[in-house]
Amino acid sequence: MPAAGFPLKRPVGRALIVGSPSARSQPLAAMQALGFECAELDDPYAATAELARRPLVYRALVLSLTSLFREELSLIATLKRRLPHVEVWLTHIDSRQAALAEAMRHGADGLLGEDGALHRIAAGGVPTDASSAKPGVHAAAPVATPDPDPNDPADAPADQQPSDLSTGEPLLSAEELRALLQEEPALPPDGES
Repeated sequence: MPAAGFPLKRPVGRALIVGSPSARSQPLAAMQALGFECAELDDPYAATAELARRPLVYRALVLSLTSLFREELSLIATLKRRLPHVEVWLTHIDSRQAALAEAMRHGADGLLGEDGALHRIAAGGVPTDASSAKPGVHAAAPVATPDPDPNDPADAPADQQPSDLSTGEPLLSAEELRALLQEEPALPPDGES
């Protein structure tokens, strides 16, 4: 008797959905429909700690812009430098154009639309070739981003960017990350410029 083969539906990968409980239901359903296994968190700092603790587990991070402060978007640049294999998708972008532009400047990969599809927005304002995109990922029109900031290390040329920490250094806790982002920058003493 010939063996019957059953098609296996394997997950595309794991996605981490970050947002308030009410903001996570739509992205959760959309990512599951695309084949992702999903985990959910309320806090972007806890999500960063989870990604740092288990760097090879997740393939995607979905951030709800309704649940983030604009200052917290700098976590995207850190994650993209440390975990380049993790794609960062934004959702709930209505009336949040400034936050969207900031997130794209920090390296977000694209948008999770209300239609449940991933819309990739290429770096440098050039849309990706839709024929080479992953299944379920559509190229979208580029989003205008502000000019590069010469004082931002993320905007520096690649040979001038700070190097990654060695793997032996301890990771920061969610509370330490929050405290670092809330600190005021040190000002030079009077008389120095």
